[in-house]
Amino acid sequence: MRKLMLLLSFVSAFATIAVGAEIKNVEYSCGAKDCSLIFQFASAKNLPDFFQKYDAASHKLTIGFSDTKISAGDLALDVNTSSKGIQKMRIVTDRSFKVPLLNFEFTVGADIHSDKNPVSLSKGKNFVIALPKSKASAWSLKKMIAQAEKAAKDSAAANAKLAEKAKADSLAQAKKLAAKSKADSVKLAKENAEKLKKAKVDSIAAAKKAKADSVKLAKENAAKAKKAKADSIAAAKKAKADSVKLAKENAEKAKKAKADSIAAAKKFKADSIAAAKQARLDSIREVKEQANKKVVSALIEGIREMTGIQGEGIEQFRIATASEIKLSMVKGPDKSSLLYVAVPGPKKTPMFNVAASNIVKSVTWMSTGLRIQLQKNVHPMILVYKGSLILQIANNGKNSGFVCYMAKPEGVYVRKWVNPSENAETFAEFSKGMDKDKKKIVSVAQSFGLRPVSRNLIVVAETTPFLASPQENAQVLESLNFGDHLEDIELDGLYHKVRLGAKVGYVNRRAVSFPDELSAVQAERLKQIAMEQGSGLDSNSVRFEHPIEERVSYSSFGRRDPFVEIKGLMDEGINIDQVELVGIIWESDIPLAILVDSKNPNVSYTVKEGDRILNGKVLKITQTDVLFLLQEFGVSRRYSMSLPDQNGSNAK
Repeated sequence: MRKLMLLLSFVSAFATIAVGAEIKNVEYSCGAKDCSLIFQFASAKNLPDFFQKYDAASHKLTIGFSDTKISAGDLALDVNTSSKGIQKMRIVTDRSFKVPLLNFEFTVGADIHSDKNPVSLSKGKNFVIALPKSKASAWSLKKMIAQAEKAAKDSAAANAKLAEKAKADSLAQAKKLAAKSKADSVKLAKENAEKLKKAKVDSIAAAKKAKADSVKLAKENAAKAKKAKADSIAAAKKAKADSVKLAKENAEKAKKAKADSIAAAKKFKADSIAAAKQARLDSIREVKEQANKKVVSALIEGIREMTGIQGEGIEQFRIATASEIKLSMVKGPDKSSLLYVAVPGPKKTPMFNVAASNIVKSVTWMSTGLRIQLQKNVHPMILVYKGSLILQIANNGKNSGFVCYMAKPEGVYVRKWVNPSENAETFAEFSKGMDKDKKKIVSVAQSFGLRPVSRNLIVVAETTPFLASPQENAQVLESLNFGDHLEDIELDGLYHKVRLGAKVGYVNRRAVSFPDELSAVQAERLKQIAMEQGSGLDSNSVRFEHPIEERVSYSSFGRRDPFVEIKGLMDEGINIDQVELVGIIWESDIPLAILVDSKNPNVSYTVKEGDRILNGKVLKITQTDVLFLLQEFGVSRRYSMSLPDQNGSNAK
């Protein structure tokens, strides 16, 4: 019996350090066959990554360079707005990516309508893009900038002359206005003197009249004050009588209110005692009802899950308790094939018999912890992973196939795949049937531009709930089925925040996949669904009408491919062409896939998402499939393995 090999590899990211490049000038000219757009670099060293993209809606051709600068800086120029070639040019630096991009945005005419334009290097440092032939004049960025600067200087000189002329005109106008103002001031002074003399006479007459009116008003006020004093004395006497009467009435009301308050307090006390008695009776009744409603667990108390896997030469038994298990807690097995785990739990429970396992016979709790009775003459490999106890043995059963059983508090589930096909097609045999035109080795010096990446998800589980919040027990808005399309918003831990029509909710990330992460089986099933619905969807792509985001793909420009190990391709890692998928341990947080050596069934591997394999890594694990990402000689490809179906065959 060989030990289980746990592959714990980490993904290493290789980054190429490069010094930023500089563009000295941009020139455009047309010949007999085509037009050339030339970017003159300062040096032939450290040439940058580049891309080109044409937008038919806005008639714009964008040429971008990574980590590149230009002495002209960001600017916008009109080249020839009536041309059918390049009409306008805008230079802008985009810093929204990890590596800044220097973008040349050209507004173009009808002669330019694609971004599939040939590219070449001239004199080692001149980057030339061949554009379609057009009747357009040649131009140079340096010359256009010089012309713009000369035009600006000429405009400034003309403005200075205009300013001097305006200053002279302003001084003449000011002198003329000053003379007129002086004459107007003398005339106004005479008029004001005459008005002041008349105002003085009118003021003396008004003062005499005001004095007479004041004497008359004083006499009238004295008479009114005398009458007001008499009225005040009468009002004070009346107010005193009303106050005495009101005080007597308030005293009687206070006496009555005191009596009413005492009566109300006695009634409140009696009501409170009665309410407390009723609340106690209701609480006792509710506790009894909850006790009667308690769900009977399919497992014994303190155990969250028991899982077993059998097939292809191995068998595993996994047990997870309410408290985390550590390897130091495990003792045994002893001569009686008893295994003890000193994990906290109930002091004593009934015995749980495991009829489907060839490793464990029964499980029960004792005062010292968990007591596991092994089958007779069974000596399993013991390990602890993520707080769970795992036992494994070699299984030399005659029947080929795969059996998985899972016991949880809510029930016991069993899945079987028996008698799988013995004739599995190798990758070498598969590649012989490919068209020769499709076998293309991409040069490491080839560059790639921006490529669209879908922000949409596809439901790959048979059914999954659409939740109102990222929690397992959240409100279920509706049920989603295989093939439903969702718009991804963000990843929130175990859940994707998604949009379905006008609704926004959450879905478990294990129940959905991005279009480029679909296995061959899932893609073929989606194709079948699309054909049944009358659409022309092919088996290798999924199209959406939702928005997409852009990512920058790798462009090496002759440098070493970072996805290829420096030590070589054959030093370490699982060769997926020599293993078979026999089981998937499905957990909500970290699913595990079990692979078995095709030639030696006693050798098995357990991998999780992100683990390194030979020339690649494990990209995604679903309930039925494992998707691998392989990098070989600079070429990327995806390869999927599926669990055996009901007929016992493995689809790839």
